[in-house]
Amino acid sequence: MKRIDQFENKKVLVLGLAKSGESAARLLDKLGAIVTVNDGKPFEENPAAQSLLEDGIKVVTGGHPLELLDEDFALMVKNPGIPYSNPMIEKALAKGVKVIDFGADIRFRDSNVWEQWYKVKCDYPQMCRDAVYSIPEIWRDQIKGKSLISNPGCYPTASALGLYPFIDNHLIEKDSVIVEAVSGTTGAGRRPDFSKLHMVQDGNFKAYGVAGHRHTPEIEQSIEMIGGEPSKIIFTPHLAPMPRGIHVTIYGNLKRPMTDEEIYELYVKYYKDEPFVFPHKAGDWPNTKWTVATNHCHLAAAYEPRTQRIIICSVIDNIGKGAAGQAIQNMNIIFGLEETTGLKLAPTFP
Repeated sequence: MKRIDQFENKKVLVLGLAKSGESAARLLDKLGAIVTVNDGKPFEENPAAQSLLEDGIKVVTGGHPLELLDEDFALMVKNPGIPYSNPMIEKALAKGVKVIDFGADIRFRDSNVWEQWYKVKCDYPQMCRDAVYSIPEIWRDQIKGKSLISNPGCYPTASALGLYPFIDNHLIEKDSVIVEAVSGTTGAGRRPDFSKLHMVQDGNFKAYGVAGHRHTPEIEQSIEMIGGEPSKIIFTPHLAPMPRGIHVTIYGNLKRPMTDEEIYELYVKYYKDEPFVFPHKAGDWPNTKWTVATNHCHLAAAYEPRTQRIIICSVIDNIGKGAAGQAIQNMNIIFGLEETTGLKLAPTFP
């Protein structure tokens, strides 16, 4: 097996924990990076920090001391709970530290969209304009040499990868798109919300965020970035009784009939050289288990001639390609490393 040594002795600061931060810290540590984790929660109330320390990873908790940045960090991985008003971010960017953001704070180029959907005033509109939003399979070339990267959300990633060839070729009526998505319970994060606990959801299935989920405008933005025109979609997410995984089913009106073979060949044309995206023929429908603990996306689609609609199924791991895995992929690109570094992971099933 090839030994990965590109991160050996590189100093990396993981700012904020939660599942994505802990996953990134552990992976970078395995790759030989000198990892420091900084989280605002006190150590005695922070099981994740305690676990990381037991495994030999340096942790600084209870606040965000600016002097921490006096160390020569090459990269900062920022998590959703850390606002851009935090002085640590400003100092890191001023020092030229590369920052990859897991949160939604800078995903929208238009800060007014953020304010409309998140109901919070955006205090850093310039950062929104400066940040580069990147699903590498679509916008790889735009992030090379950049310092501030916005890591896309899980639902928008699965949706954009499924739609990309059809939007790019103007084959689909952009305002006809309907996205029905299903997530595992880890998609809700670590907040102590009783209704989203796995033990409560076991044996249950429900919609949430109906007619107002915050990933709606992010998917619309992706469609506009690909096709050059604004769109309006319908997006409804659901919570399923599984720990992790995203399954997105997308419906849209095609501008002309297509055979299932044409659809498959179009996917192959776009993704044949992509190490993490796997097209399947209609009938070989993706399973969420195929992606668990990987940075993979599996795709399949079929044309429904009665309604002249395409039906697309796109599957990812919400923690992998939908979060930490994609952040590592983006990081590899901006550092000029092999894109698959640290991500050649076999799924746990089959």
